[in-house]
Parts: sequence; C-alpha cells; structure tokens
Amino acid sequence: MDVVLDAAGGEILRRSPDVLAPYGRLVAYGAASGELGSIPVTDLFALRTVTGFSLIAAPAADAGQSLKDLAELTEYAPQGLLRAAVHTRLPPTETSEVHQLLESRAQLGRVLVVP
Repeated sequence: MDVVLDAAGGEILRRSPDVLAPYGRLVAYGAASGELGSIPVTDLFALRTVTGFSLIAAPAADAGQSLKDLAELTEYAPQGLLRAAVHTRLPPTETSEVHQLLESRAQLGRVLVVP
C-alpha cells in the first residue's frame, strides 16, 4: 500500500508498516481500539513515513492553546460547520448488527442508533 490511514491504533497500527510499500506513508489519527499502539523503529528503515495528529498531544508549554483550540472545535458542530459521514442509522432493536459492523470495521462513517 502507498498510504495507510489508521484510526484504530493498537494491533492495526503495529501491523500497518508490514503492508506499506517502500516510500509508503502511514497516517495515524486515532485509537478507536482503545490502545495507542507502537511501531518498532526498525519497521521504518525501508524508507517509510509515519505521521500522526492529535490536538491533545501538544507540548506542555502549549497546553493552554490546545485547550482553546479544542473548545473552538467543539463549537463547530452546533454551528453546522462540522459534519460527520453517516454509514447507517439503526433502531435500538438492531444493536447486534451495530456491534457486528463496528467489530468488523465494515462501516464507512458513523453508525447511529436512533429510535
């Protein structure tokens, strides 16, 4: 793969360099698995690039600015400036299907449980 976008972290992050082509790029931007994960530096020796993004991971000297940025960002949704892709909407009676979708990582966007 030329590019891997990883929002899962954990084991997925650890295995991602294995599928990268030389000069490939891994972009880590989340930890939906609940585990950040780590990559051995030797996995990067094949001229691969790893990058990531987190508003909370700013240096301690910039923590105040990070909190301001995060507060500003959270205001975007109610103003209609921030939108999330919705894969499907399912009723509460279909929670087993919701779990299957999430566990298989087959969804392309949010899975909403709505009455």
